[in-house]
Amino acid sequence: MENGVGGAGGPSEGGAQGGGRGGAQEVVDADALWEKVEGKRHELTRAISPGKLTPYLRQCRVLDEQDEDEILNSMLLPSKANRRLLDILHTKGERGVVSFLESLEFHYPELYKRVTGKEPTPRFSTIVVEEGQEGLTQFLMNEVVKLQHQTRAKTLQELELNRKNCTLEDEQKKLRLANQELQAFQQRCNKMREERNSYNDELLRVKDENYKLAMRYATLSEERNMAVMRSRDLQLEIDQLKHRLNKVEEECKMERRQSLKLKNDIENRPKREHVFDLQRENEVLKIKLQEAAPGPLPASDKAIMDILEHDRQEALEDRQDLVNRLYSLHEEVRQAEELRDKVGLSLTHPPGPVLLEAPLIQ
Repeated sequence: MENGVGGAGGPSEGGAQGGGRGGAQEVVDADALWEKVEGKRHELTRAISPGKLTPYLRQCRVLDEQDEDEILNSMLLPSKANRRLLDILHTKGERGVVSFLESLEFHYPELYKRVTGKEPTPRFSTIVVEEGQEGLTQFLMNEVVKLQHQTRAKTLQELELNRKNCTLEDEQKKLRLANQELQAFQQRCNKMREERNSYNDELLRVKDENYKLAMRYATLSEERNMAVMRSRDLQLEIDQLKHRLNKVEEECKMERRQSLKLKNDIENRPKREHVFDLQRENEVLKIKLQEAAPGPLPASDKAIMDILEHDRQEALEDRQDLVNRLYSLHEEVRQAEELRDKVGLSLTHPPGPVLLEAPLIQ
């Protein structure tokens, strides 16, 4: 940096001493400085702002108005604008690199230190050489005015940002309250939705129960109608059984009278042993008669024997008829008693009509 500054002031001090060797040394120093700048080109193009460097470079007469407009007012990105600035300064030779480093030393001391490896000590040698101390003072005053304007603008911007911040905080509070209300409404809505779902489930369950009750009511009504019809049929059967029972009782009374008469006849008839004895005696008499009268019997005796034999056969037939009739009467009496017991049980426990009450469906 000092070499660059000394080179810049050489023509005013030495005159003819700035000959061939001095010019070669200046070129070598400028090339070395440009090598350092190019070594940090990527970092410089990403870190610096062209708007901060161009005023000082214009003051040093390194950039003209056209160059400044090309750099600041173009549609290029900041990194591309910085690369264009470095390319323009590279065409200016030693003055370009010295002025760039001085502006970098003033605005970006940390970058200046990383590029040159030296501590920043601004001396503004280019302005001093070109315009003297008054030019430097004027430059510094302009920079101070710019900084004041920038500070005032930043203060106004900060106030505006604070005002917007307060407004945004108020809106944030309102939004937070609205969010809390919405959350409360959301919770209430979820609760009401759950209650609605539970009520819907209860409604479906009640509908199912109502349908089942209606089906059961229809079934019970049908069963009741069938029971009423069955009760009527049973009542008709009971009436028929009563009529038949009365008829059977009358027949039983008649048969009982006949049975008593037959029983008396049977009791009054000769006993079986006596009949058998009479039959044996009859046979014995027949044999004796046959033995006593070997010849044919007289007509009168034969007629008597035939009459006796006929009477005997009729007595046997009557006896067999009486036995058969007695047996049939015993069977009829037994059946009549069974029918009487059955009808008596039906009369003792009548089924009666079955009346069913169906549940009331609401």
